[in-house]
Amino acid sequence: MPRPAVVSPPARTEFAASDLEQAREFLDQAYGSRLLMTSNRDSTAGLAVTHVDCKSFGVSDVTMPADLTFQMVGQDAVIVATVVEGTLQADRGKVTDRYRRGDVFVANFPQARFTVHTHDNRNHAVVLPLDLLASVVGASAGGVPCPLRFTSLRPVSTAAQAQWTDLAGYVDGLLASPGIAAQPMVTSQAARLLAATALSVFPNTAVTEPTIEDRHDASTATLRRAVAFIERHAHQDITVADIAAAAHVTARTVQLAFRRHLDTTPTGYLRRVRLDYAHRQLQAADPEHHTVTAIALRWGFASHSLFSAYYRAVYGVTPSRTLRS
Repeated sequence: MPRPAVVSPPARTEFAASDLEQAREFLDQAYGSRLLMTSNRDSTAGLAVTHVDCKSFGVSDVTMPADLTFQMVGQDAVIVATVVEGTLQADRGKVTDRYRRGDVFVANFPQARFTVHTHDNRNHAVVLPLDLLASVVGASAGGVPCPLRFTSLRPVSTAAQAQWTDLAGYVDGLLASPGIAAQPMVTSQAARLLAATALSVFPNTAVTEPTIEDRHDASTATLRRAVAFIERHAHQDITVADIAAAAHVTARTVQLAFRRHLDTTPTGYLRRVRLDYAHRQLQAADPEHHTVTAIALRWGFASHSLFSAYYRAVYGVTPSRTLRS
């Protein structure tokens, strides 16, 4: 049986500075963007940053307790920010956006250029590289409209804002546990979930409907190739784009094939295969030396309650009972 690899937890950096140049250099690196900062006297006093680098995405908590003004210049990343405290104003030419506590917005994106003014501000920020967003929509980085264009920098609805807030909190919880955060399939799934949610929460030009060719190619032969790839590589960190490439079709086609013939999604089928591998490991494991949580984590199930619910729905018993038996 294939065994998923276990790697070290994401890199966590904590930083505080009253020196403007020091702060600028750190934020440049952490955000993948160029911050050309100017400020009032002592405005960076107490500036603090906690940044978690998961390689496929990043999460930051940034405190700017006084007034700060800076220029934001975007690169190949999208930053979704949530105002935790204070206020923030973004001047984009003739348009001025103002954000207060609880607001969620796209804070940076490719080719962005605007001026930001903060007041006693603390933000939670999720950094999503452009190639991650591209992989979610089933294209190479060059396949996403360049630059990725958001038709609105605010969520499409209050429900969508709540969806992002809940997901960001869930991911924070995952990263707070070193044992969970060290599992590569857990962090990679979190990355793709964040990217997919960002693309659904904020109107943009990246997501398109299946074409006539996609619908034609969503055949049983395509499904067989995709299923064979998933079953051979379920222990690896694979994406819908990887599955589509192995089946020699687009991501939209492979998604349509699974929906049409199996009434599921590629990721849903992948989860079912990983659940089966976890089931086999539980059957073979020694309860004196193994736990349900550890085996679930090896196969990318970060939530014990969700894993138990999936498991019981399929096998009719709890995973702990299988382990004990």
